[in-house]
Amino acid sequence: MKILFNKLQAISIAILPAFILFLGGCSRVDHKQSALDPKGIVSQNQYDIFMLSVWITIFLFCAVGGCLLYVLWKYRAKSAQEAMEVPPQSHGNSVIEVSLIIASTIILVILAIPTLQGVVLMNRVPDPNDTQTLEKLDLNRSAIDGAITVNVTGKRFFWVFEYPQYGIVTANELIFPTSRAVRINLRTEDVIHSFWLPKLAGKMDLMPGQENFLWFIANQEKILLGKDANGKEVKYSIDDAMPPVFNGKMRERIFAKQKFTDEFEAVGGLFYGQCAEFCGNSHAYMSFRALAQTDEDFNSWVKSFQNAQNPNLQPSAYNSENEYSKGSLVTFSDKSLGESATREFRAITEVAQGEAPNLSKKVWTQANSDDFEQGKKLFSSLQCVQCHAINRTGLGSKGPNLTLFGIRTSLAAGWMRNDKKNLTKWLKNSNEVKFGNLMWNGEGVDDNHPLRNLEDEDQKVKQLVTYLLGLK
Repeated sequence: MKILFNKLQAISIAILPAFILFLGGCSRVDHKQSALDPKGIVSQNQYDIFMLSVWITIFLFCAVGGCLLYVLWKYRAKSAQEAMEVPPQSHGNSVIEVSLIIASTIILVILAIPTLQGVVLMNRVPDPNDTQTLEKLDLNRSAIDGAITVNVTGKRFFWVFEYPQYGIVTANELIFPTSRAVRINLRTEDVIHSFWLPKLAGKMDLMPGQENFLWFIANQEKILLGKDANGKEVKYSIDDAMPPVFNGKMRERIFAKQKFTDEFEAVGGLFYGQCAEFCGNSHAYMSFRALAQTDEDFNSWVKSFQNAQNPNLQPSAYNSENEYSKGSLVTFSDKSLGESATREFRAITEVAQGEAPNLSKKVWTQANSDDFEQGKKLFSSLQCVQCHAINRTGLGSKGPNLTLFGIRTSLAAGWMRNDKKNLTKWLKNSNEVKFGNLMWNGEGVDDNHPLRNLEDEDQKVKQLVTYLLGLK
């Protein structure tokens, strides 16, 4: 007995550190990319099916394990002589076998029915005329009738989000209203990717030559629920949980409340997505963000993008024969920026014919700083415009669309906080940040490319950063 006790003690000492490490690895279920913290109808359905399978598995484990322990205990050898005896042999029991088959079938049916219902739900937006389904899902018809469509294109190694209803294109940040369903059409331009938004929509692959589909609708009440620093559940206001994106409030709130590497969201309306299919060197860095908004704030964001990407609203060259209203933007030559250089001017007041931009008359003012204008010139001269579109849709662009880049929360496809420090680091050597990215390693980019020679060009990088973060 003493020997047995010593062995058990040795085993306990060996297992205890591993058990402590295992507990240390446990985390709250509401971390950034947890499928166990659903915030939408589709993700809630997937969670419910998962938990059903977990409980069934636990039941089977306990039942089989219990039977095994019972048999081991009841039919154990109680003496040395009994251990030498061969017990009576039997082969099969029809009642037990049929009972097990029936029980297994029942369990499979219990799991199969909600699973098939979940597959149907994920792959088809409910019919707005199907009142029974809408009631079951606790959905208003307006949420389906007012559904928005987003065409998602996976590229190495970033995401393109096109809103065909509104004629706008952005990248790496999916903005959506909580009151309406969101239809997601998935396609890829190169290799297989996988769109994974665990708290809202689950996961779906993007296959070359094929368009896949999923949809989601957020649960605003769950978005407003959160936990404070002490882990106590609290309900936040809409302004705290879903600050506006269009005016940069979402960006400010996220930056103020947490570090980029924190495990939990800074605000309830921020969701993290990821490419979940290996697609190359930068696969692990191919993230994105989904930002929930009220209807009003979403419409304001759409309007901002529509204005920014409308070629008819871009500043035109000053025309001496025109009159200009207060706030009008024009381009006009400015030799202080260099020979044949132009800059944007804004009208301070009503401008009569022939009043060319002249700061001394206090009729016009410079719309942007010198660094902004120099950064704009550099963006063209360094060949950035060959891959990135700004203030236009640019669906065929090789790189992410950078319209209104200054209000985004992240850069490098969700991998870094979008601030001066990180953008500077990215521009100087993006390969150190995101190994294998095509901005550094793409076709036609070699050691002679001007982008690869910015590491010691602090002034140029500063001007580029000023320009990009000034796009608001």
